Parts: sequence; structure tokens; C-alpha cells
Amino acid sequence: MVRMLVFALLFAAQPEPALEPFTARQLAPGIHLLATPPDYRGPVIGNVTVIEQSDGVVVIDSGGAAADGRRIVGFVRALTAKPIRAVVITHWHGDHPQGVSAIRDAFPRVRIIATAATREAIRGPAAQFLGFRPDERSDTIALNQLSGFLSGVRQASRSPEHDDATRQRYARMMREIQARMAEMGGTYLVLPTETFDRELLLDDRERPVRLMFLGRANTNGDAIAWLPLQRIVATGDVVVAPTPFGFFSFPGDWIGVLERLKALDFALLVPGHGEPQTDSVYLDRLIGTLTDVRAQVGALARQGLTLEQVRERADFSAQTAIFGDTPRNRLLFDAYWLTPIVESAYKEARGEPIVQGGDAGG
Repeated sequence: MVRMLVFALLFAAQPEPALEPFTARQLAPGIHLLATPPDYRGPVIGNVTVIEQSDGVVVIDSGGAAADGRRIVGFVRALTAKPIRAVVITHWHGDHPQGVSAIRDAFPRVRIIATAATREAIRGPAAQFLGFRPDERSDTIALNQLSGFLSGVRQASRSPEHDDATRQRYARMMREIQARMAEMGGTYLVLPTETFDRELLLDDRERPVRLMFLGRANTNGDAIAWLPLQRIVATGDVVVAPTPFGFFSFPGDWIGVLERLKALDFALLVPGHGEPQTDSVYLDRLIGTLTDVRAQVGALARQGLTLEQVRERADFSAQTAIFGDTPRNRLLFDAYWLTPIVESAYKEARGEPIVQGGDAGG
């Protein structure tokens, strides 16, 4: 199950006190990042950005469970007496909107903001897994998914070829999956109360936040949060590092979005998963892989080949060498990126619709 696989997030920072499974760090005065630590092996959880404004707090994304929302609330209350005024959902994948309910419980007047397309996706694909109120069905689905993930990890851990270090990593992964299972109860979806099509300004004298839709990329409704005074941009899963994520995505449009991100001339880019970045090197790598995929797949698709034939004939070894610097990253690059993005590029070349849906939390 794609939603439950683990990203290798590489944080090399001095963290503030832990908010399991988050660690917190200050990116700039009044701006904080909550993210899973580098040795975390549990189910994937997206980065959360916390921005203190003069009359309240803006939160970008909310984690994958009500428990994550409660952690965000606890962090904010330890930080300031100001309320959370707005929570922005960058896209519909489950590890980004599923903590909203707990934030709303603590701050009933909170603005819940997303693009119009993301709101519709939460009503549709995201609702395959959770309902819009606490119920046993949602809890059962979440537990079944995690139980399946745990069973697969347990089976993989039994290989006699593993060394001690690998066995220890598997043991930690199983412990953290079980910990996640224990806290998933009561998680449900909350629809955005406000939507925007192109831009929405959350104004403030010191830390204004400009929400933007730069085009379809990882999903059909990716929201970007730009802090012009600090030159910090939070991208959601438009940027995921060190392994990009490409299910139900829009390869051609995505290139344009990445170029527009570069044009912001940011000082710091906060991806949906992974280490914050201070330059455009990784964006150029993403543009390069998307360009290569579209060129190879498009040419083969226009010859009338099937998707399976395209996969057999295309050569992405150069890309794998760039992104797959370890055996684990090579596996993740194939599963998270090449397999889904080739399908999207194939559909794009044939003029077929790319529809949001399936088990694709990331």
C-alpha cells in the first residue's frame, strides 16, 4: 500500500524538544517546521509549517491523524497564547489533511483553506478511506491498512540475509507502525471552509502568507504558501525529497510549476517531505527527470505502443543513478516515481485524462 510506505527524510538539524513522531525546529523568527526525525520508520507523515502572525497562527498542512492535529495544537499553545487562525491544506493526500479535525476542536473558528480542486478531491478520492465524522468504519479501514503494512514488514524482516543493523531497522519500523495503529482512532476528514482559485493573501505586517495555485503538478490542486518578506516557500508535495512522488500527477504542467517556483527566488524551500532547501539544484533535477520521462514516453506512446511496451523500451538508468544513490532509494525511486509518472506521461501523450484517486497518500 503506497500510502503506508516510508520516505527517508534526511534532517541534519538541532531539533527543539520532540513531539513524537514530530521534531520541531525554527526556520526563521516566528516560523517553525514540524517533521518526522531522520530515524523515523513509521507510516509517512507530511511536513507541517507553523507561522506566527500578529493576531494568530497559520498552519500549513496537518499530518495524517487526529493525533497529529493534537500535537500541532500542543506545539502552538506552548509557543504562543494566540489561536490558530488558519490551516492550509496543500493537497488531498491523507498525510496532509487528516489532522484538521483536532485543530478545529481546539479552535472552532479556524479557517480551513485549500484550492477548489483539493476540496473536491477530499470529497472524492480521500473519502475512500475516511468519512467526515468519527465512526467505526473509518477506524477499521485505517487499522486494516496499517495491519497489512505491518504484516508485510514483518514478513520482509524474517529474511536470513539481513545483518544486525537491518534487523534493528525492521524492528523499529514495526514498533512505530504499532504506535501509529494505537493512535489512529477518531481520525476523520474535514472539508475546507474556504477555497481559492489562483491567490489568497493572509496578510500580516511581519509575516504575510500568500497562498498560490501555480498549476497542476503532483495533484490537480496543489497549493503553495509563499512568505515574501522571509522569502520562504512551502510547496506541499510539488517537491518531495530525496525521492519524488508521482501518482496521478501532471508531468507537463509540473515542469511549468517548478519553473515558477524557481522564479520566486526563494531563500528557503520547505518541501512536503524532506529537508528544506536553500537553492534550486533539486528543482532542476525534478525538471530534468520530468523532461526525460515526457520525451521518452511520449515518443513511444505516439508510436502506438502499450504502456507495458513503453516500460520495457524506455531507459531511465541515468535518472536512477541520480536519485537512487542507495539500494533503498533505488527501490523507492522506482515505486514512488518511475512506475506512476511513466503512466501519467503515457496518458498525457495519448490525451487521456489523469484522474485523482487510489491509495496514494504522500
